[in-house]
Parts: sequence; structure tokens; C-alpha cells
Amino acid sequence: MCFVNMTEKNMRKVSIDIVKENISSVTIMVVTALALLWQSASFALCTANDDNAASKYEQATCIPQTPDYNDAAMWVTADGDTDGTGADIFYVVSTWEEDWTTEDGRICHYADVWNPDHRGRMGDLEINKVAAYMSPGNRFFAPFYRHTTIEAWMTQNEDTIRNRTRLAMSDVCTAFDHFQAHRDTSRPLIIAGFSQGGLAVVELLKHIDDETYNQLAAAYVLGYKVTNADMVQCSHIRPAEGETDTGVTICYNTVKDVKYVIPVISASDICINPVNWRTDATPATLHDTITVNVSPSHHVLVVSGYSGSEYAAYKSFINVGDIHSCEPWLYSECLAKNIKVRAKEWRKLHQPTVTRIQERGTLQVGTTGDYRPLSFREDDGRYWGFGIEVAGEIARRLGVGIQFASTSWPTLTADVQTEPQTFDLAIGGITITDTRRETMLMSDGYLANGKTILCRASEADRYQSLADIDKSEVRVMVNPGGLNEKFANENLTHATIIVHPKNEEIPSLIAEGEADVMITEITEAPYYVQTDNRLAAPLLNKPFTHGEIGVLMRKGQEDLLQLVNDVIQQLKSDGSLRQLHEKYGLVYAYE
Repeated sequence: MCFVNMTEKNMRKVSIDIVKENISSVTIMVVTALALLWQSASFALCTANDDNAASKYEQATCIPQTPDYNDAAMWVTADGDTDGTGADIFYVVSTWEEDWTTEDGRICHYADVWNPDHRGRMGDLEINKVAAYMSPGNRFFAPFYRHTTIEAWMTQNEDTIRNRTRLAMSDVCTAFDHFQAHRDTSRPLIIAGFSQGGLAVVELLKHIDDETYNQLAAAYVLGYKVTNADMVQCSHIRPAEGETDTGVTICYNTVKDVKYVIPVISASDICINPVNWRTDATPATLHDTITVNVSPSHHVLVVSGYSGSEYAAYKSFINVGDIHSCEPWLYSECLAKNIKVRAKEWRKLHQPTVTRIQERGTLQVGTTGDYRPLSFREDDGRYWGFGIEVAGEIARRLGVGIQFASTSWPTLTADVQTEPQTFDLAIGGITITDTRRETMLMSDGYLANGKTILCRASEADRYQSLADIDKSEVRVMVNPGGLNEKFANENLTHATIIVHPKNEEIPSLIAEGEADVMITEITEAPYYVQTDNRLAAPLLNKPFTHGEIGVLMRKGQEDLLQLVNDVIQQLKSDGSLRQLHEKYGLVYAYE
């Protein structure tokens, strides 16, 4: 069965015994594998190497044949997602080969994916057993790749390891790109790997683009390090802080004492406890008798009550005070559960916005609450206004309740785009602009708008143009962070501009003589003229700009945008929008 068809139910499967095995029977096989590695030439196919990453070894070494990831033999796959609600897991196996020599005497530093024995060790001794606990409820994919042999790691030399693993990492990236090109990218993505496979996870996070990163529920670096340099280099590497955050990297290494940290493997700058999902030293109990806690200064897991004796030391390199070989097995139940938790959380965040709102039962609306008559918050917390009623119509179309959240003009853009999301949409006096549409979504207009002024009624004849306002003796007051301040700064070079933090207080300050002119909009000015006879809007019918007010939301919510536009169109069609304009004394511009 070709890998291309892997999203179908008849995808190729390996035989996996889902029945839980006890830890010792699984791990003894893992430990003994390295001792049983063959150093014979076996079935290697040595080629004239054209891999740039390994060209320096071309003359002295054998480079095995390149994997063909269109070939199903290059994969272990398992489909345990019976209801379509799980994740797609891309797993990278650890190191299973020692250096070996070919028939012509050349040494090989890499696994040969075309050698059934090499594939057998990778598959039977690790991949299948990881799949046994990761695949239930998920789709599991693991490529065979030309991983570098254990000797590279035993040099404990970062440059040697980096050079030797380039070929391996190139294979993994090629396999991942093939996997990514053929999977259903609407599903949450899990990337996981152990030891050398953990290094591959780090390199994959550097390799993927932002679109792929947005599909990531979590990355699991098991038994390998994540450094500050990695995180500086790659914004996709974001340390997990708890049990449910998404788009994060989980990293841990297990030791009996911090003195057994292996610099080339476990000298990490991040660590989280997979038992209690904490990053501090709070201890957790595993299997009733094992205590696991994070060393915050060394970023490793320190265990007590557990000898790790089933993992024999390998040539005085690993499992010598560290318990490197335990990483995928000791915490397997914790990992299996957490993959499901993070995949579910990812789906909550990435499911269609309308569905998410309806399941929640509440439309969350951001509004400034300082913009009469479009959005105003009374002292008792009650919101009212033209925009508030439009938001109510949107909630009614969704069949949900409504909840308001406070935002401000200076923070509006950041609040719309923040993670985690604090509201679904923003409403109330928000002008549609090209700048906003570049980074966010804006609905169709539901209210005509334009810049105008408020001044004292006794001085209305004084201000008949923008030039009359832009004089050194004129004090112009604006609220901060919005388009009113932007307009003033761009068009008034002589007047004194005063920024006042509360928009709703500015009209009364103008009336009391604290400033002469308020830059406002034709949607706001009539309300204050009607409610305070000390004020006038002499240029109401000659606004400086022409635009429309709409509903603002983050990108990725196109389904919600369509629903909002449908509501606005319905309000225009059935006359409800005209009635709202009349109720609030606003000019209707949608004939």
C-alpha cells in the first residue's frame, strides 16, 4: 500500500500488540539491542554518494542508498484513530547501529534503511513498541532513516556529532516533507523522537514553516536537549509550561543525580516533568514508588526509588547514573495521555470559529466602552450603544449568549491578535482601514463615518475648515492610540495637541474650556451636541474623511467573518439597520 494513500482507512499497518506489556519485558529488549548489533557488511548497497551533507566521508566511508519515501517499506504506520478525532504523529527512532564495514573494507557510520536487519532493529525494538502506546486514538507514522551510528555520540564531540548527523537529519526532513504533503493538515500534528530522534525533532522545528507550525499540537523531545541557542534560532521552539498548552516543545532527560548529565545529550536549557507537567521542583509519584522531580538549575529529571537496572550501561557512555534508555518507556502512560490532551486542546483552538463559539454557548466581544453612542459601559457594568446592538444581532444568529470584554484604542490590535484569544471579535467605532485589513479581518461596513470636530457652541463660527483649527493658539484634544490621534498628528502641524486617556471625558473638557477642539467622528459628535447644549459640531456635514465602521477580528476566522457579513446584509435588507440609525440619531448611508 503506497504511503500516498495514508489518510484512507486501508493504509498500510504494522502488526502491533496493543496489550500492555510490563516495563521490564519491553525495556530489556531495548537494552540488549545495542549489544546484539551486527558489524557485518550485511545487505548494504553502497553508492557513489551524491549527498552533499556526507561528501567529506565519500572516499573513506560507505554512504548507504538514499531512502525512497514513496516506498511503503520505508515506513512503519498504524491507524488507531477510529473516530477521526485524534492526531497525526510523526515519530523519529533513536540510534540502533554501530559502525560496520562493507565487503570492500569501507566503514559505514550510518544505518542502511534497505537492510532488513537494520529496519528490523529500528522497527521491532523501538518503533512498534512506541506505536503500541501512541497510536491508539491517533495515526502514527515513523520513517526509517540513515541514522548515524553510536560511535559518533561516543566521541562526545559536538562538531563530530553535528557533521555525522547531517545526513540523518536530511533524511528525516525529506521524510517529514513527504508525510506533510500527503496528510490531512486540518488534523493536529504531533512530532516526537527519542535520543537521536529527539535531535531530529529539534531540527524539524527549525525546518518547518509557520503554516506547518500552526498545525503543531506539541513536539516531544525525549532524551535529548533543547538549548537556549536552539530557541534563539527558532521561534517554533516554545517550552511547554503545563499539561494543556499547544504549539509547545516537551523536553526531558532522566538521571539519578545531576552529576550524570551527559553534555552532548542531556545538557538542556528546558525541562518539564511528564508526570505532573510542572517545570519547577515539585515532586511527582510514578507507579506508586518512583519519585520524579525537575532540577531547575540543571533542567533534568531526577528520579529516586527507581534503579533503572533493566537498562545496562553501554560502554560506560549511557545508563551510567543517567537512565537514558528509559525515556520513551518509563513515562509511556503519561505521554500517551498527554498527546490526547494536547491534540484535543489544539482542536478546540483550531476548529471552525463558529463551531467553537456555539459549543461554548457565548459570543465574546471586545469593545472600548468609551464611545457614545456606539459602545458605552455604565458604572454598573452595563453596555449599550449602536455597536452593542449589532453585536447582539450576531449573537442571536449564532444562537448563543453574549459577554463583553474590555479593550482600549491603544491596545485594540494587540488584544485582537493576542494568544490565548480573549474575545472573538471587536466592535464599536472601529473604522475599516487597509492597514487593519493587512493583518486582521474586517467586516463589511454597517455605519458611515468620517472625521469631524466638537467645539464650544459659542465658537462654532470660528472653525469652518481644517486650516481654522491648525493654528498655534488652538488646543486640540484627542484620545490615545486610535485614528483620531493619528489624524491629528498627520494633519495638524501648528495646533497644540493634547492627548487625554479617556475618550468619553473629552467633550465635557471641551465645554469647560480645558481645550478648544476635539477630533472625533460624525458617528459620535451628534450624540454630544444633543446631550450638551454647550457643544457644537460645525463641520458635521463636511467631514474631513469618509469611511465606514465595521467589525474587527483576527485572521483565521473567515467562517465567523462570513456570518457577520450575512448578519449585516440582513439588517440592511430588512430595514433593521435603518431603524438603529434613527434610534441613535445617525445618518443612514445605505440606500
